[in-house]
Amino acid sequence: MLLNNGSLNIILATLFMTCNCRNQCFLLNLISSSEGGKTTNISSSMMKIFQRGLLSQRDDREPPRLTESGFQFLLMDTIAQLWYIIREYITNAEERGVDSADLIAFLLELSFHVTGKGRKESWFIPTKLATNLSISLADTTSRKQGFIVIETNFRLYAYSTSKLHCEILRLFARVEYQLPNLIVGAINKESLYKAFQNGITSEQIVSFLQQNAHPRVAERIPSVPENVTDQIRLWESDLNRVEMTPAHFYDEFPSKDVFEAACDFAREYGGLLWEDSKRMRLVVKADILTEMKEFLRRQKQ
Repeated sequence: MLLNNGSLNIILATLFMTCNCRNQCFLLNLISSSEGGKTTNISSSMMKIFQRGLLSQRDDREPPRLTESGFQFLLMDTIAQLWYIIREYITNAEERGVDSADLIAFLLELSFHVTGKGRKESWFIPTKLATNLSISLADTTSRKQGFIVIETNFRLYAYSTSKLHCEILRLFARVEYQLPNLIVGAINKESLYKAFQNGITSEQIVSFLQQNAHPRVAERIPSVPENVTDQIRLWESDLNRVEMTPAHFYDEFPSKDVFEAACDFAREYGGLLWEDSKRMRLVVKADILTEMKEFLRRQKQ
């Protein structure tokens, strides 16, 4: 099976971007975009893939920013991130003149190559990540070693020298200080509310902590204290307890008949939120504002 050089270069860039240093640089760019910073060293082909779901951009004058799916992508493990990219690339392969069947066959063929062996010139040398594309997402034998320890008092210790790890932890925890090989922080209500507002769920946070548990605690059951995981879920449920609905308040109706007619009209359109018959007060959804204005105008006539 042969692919043209341009297509092959883009595929290889996609496959190998999640390896070590380059992966960290790429993910740091994504995090930087969530703070309104500039993204650098991301090819135009990669940017098109991520703008479909992970990044959004109102116009060319503003830098791209992370969507809810983008924040969730950052908490995925490396294999899940890789397959997300590959799925997006395959889905839109025909737009770039690449046959999707040939592309899938090429990706599967990588699994039969030997890591680190290949030819120069028109050939490539596959990495371990590329040759393991067929690994199940549920297979944890190839996952990286964990680095996080969570205590029952919500204190967080991350044994890592990675700036990327520190920035990912900032998505849902308060990082207090970073030593050469240790990140110290805590999980609290404020840091989690920020994560929830960005579209990250409690289950994704708990899963991230469990998958990245330090070897000293990874063998424990549970690896993350139950009081911590339970509280994370409770704080999310507290945030979702109140639902905000844009609405308009009406009072000072000229008569009881007009008030009751307005209630019936709003109820018929599915926009009635609250009514006080005694004081003739009414709250309706903002969605039916135009219809409500026209109805009240007719009542005055």
